Amino acid sequence: MLVIGITGGIGSGKGLATDFLRSRGAAILDADEISRELTRPGSPLLGQIAATFGDRFLCQDGSLDRAKLAQTIFSDPSLVAKLNAITHPPILAEVQRRLDQLRDPGPGKPAPQVVCIVAPLLLEAGGEGMVDRVLLITASEEERIRRVMERDRLREEAVRQRIAAQMLPAEQIERADWIVDTTAGREAALRQLEQVWEQIAQTLG
Repeated sequence: MLVIGITGGIGSGKGLATDFLRSRGAAILDADEISRELTRPGSPLLGQIAATFGDRFLCQDGSLDRAKLAQTIFSDPSLVAKLNAITHPPILAEVQRRLDQLRDPGPGKPAPQVVCIVAPLLLEAGGEGMVDRVLLITASEEERIRRVMERDRLREEAVRQRIAAQMLPAEQIERADWIVDTTAGREAALRQLEQVWEQIAQTLG
């Protein structure tokens, strides 16, 4: 089983890469989805976040007000680090648990040939040891800003704060096995992903 980490900064195009690899039969473990599951109302992790940052970041139904929390912490790198220190260990542990289940699915159930762990902060969180290869999805900063402003209805300053809180692209590139640049759009990105898939298929034999 080949385990691939899909990572990249906000607005880089990780969703396109994830959909592409899913269409080729890869199993997907999405760290953001797992994070939402682990911070559901009443969960221990959500309780820890509320105890650290305050109940004001909870909605009336007890769920995490992610937009409000993001608006607050991304203006202060120390708060980002504090949140990551709380959330990364349990998220990585759950990703590992699910990865182990896929690797050993039980009698009569074949393990997938390819598993993709989609994690924007894979490298920052120390998750490289969980994967065999790293696929970095990237795009120009201006294109990423445009996409996120359009998608999330955020001001440019807010998007730049989120970008600044993530690992520098140059460091990501140094630690990646494959790099797909989505700046030129969907079709150009898909051509690059096809090339990556050809290499994956060769690895699988």
